Amino acid sequence: MQCFLKLIMILILLVPSPLFAAEKVVTLATLTDFIPFCFKKENAIEIAGEMIPPGSDSQQLQGYSWDVVRESFHAMGYAVKLYVVPWERAVHYVKTGKVEAIFPANRTPKRQESFLFSRGIVDEMRMVIYIPLSSPLNWNGLESLTGLRVAAVRGWSYGEKWENNQHIIKEKTDTILQSFEVLDKKRLTGVVGYEAAYDFALKQQNISQKYRKVGPFETVREYLLAQKGSAGGVSVIEVFDQGRERIAKNGVLNEITIKWL
Repeated sequence: MQCFLKLIMILILLVPSPLFAAEKVVTLATLTDFIPFCFKKENAIEIAGEMIPPGSDSQQLQGYSWDVVRESFHAMGYAVKLYVVPWERAVHYVKTGKVEAIFPANRTPKRQESFLFSRGIVDEMRMVIYIPLSSPLNWNGLESLTGLRVAAVRGWSYGEKWENNQHIIKEKTDTILQSFEVLDKKRLTGVVGYEAAYDFALKQQNISQKYRKVGPFETVREYLLAQKGSAGGVSVIEVFDQGRERIAKNGVLNEITIKWL
């Protein structure tokens, strides 16, 4: 009997327990439908608050930006608790403290009033305008669109030049593809977009030949974003920056770039 009890005690000690092994965890949110940066894996089931320990990957999310963020935190020994939601909900999550940070976010003066940004870049891309192949538009920068209607996904930022332009009529849509559906109905002059992400979406739908691009009008870098004044915001940003430096030095960042871009 005593031998049996000893065996049970040994087994209990061998089983990992949160009481004895507190895990370092960062809680993040991001969007999907942003190919090839953050997008859903085929046939993936949505998992709210998915826990991803170092050395493992998400069951639902993939893409360049996700790999950069995940590998940066994993390099520092942090697990990631991940929420994949529409962008506006992700912003709400970070404002209310449900998550510590969100990504990828470009830095604008308005956002800097309320949020902290990492030093390390999550991704970088060019901003362009998509117009129908037959469009007579004579492109001469964003000024060419003065008084004209251009679609932009609701809650997304397309850089300072776009944000500061008050002369374009900016029509809000819910997704990249919805923007082009409205354009096809001849209700718009064009669609503003992140070149790599929008090109990928059009290619997947086999409709790239219907449009041409003008620009780019700006190159935008995106970062990890945290709420100013939050208890963990500064810490999370610092951990990400240190981790990104590590993966840049050890070659992992280069591997991610080759894989996706």
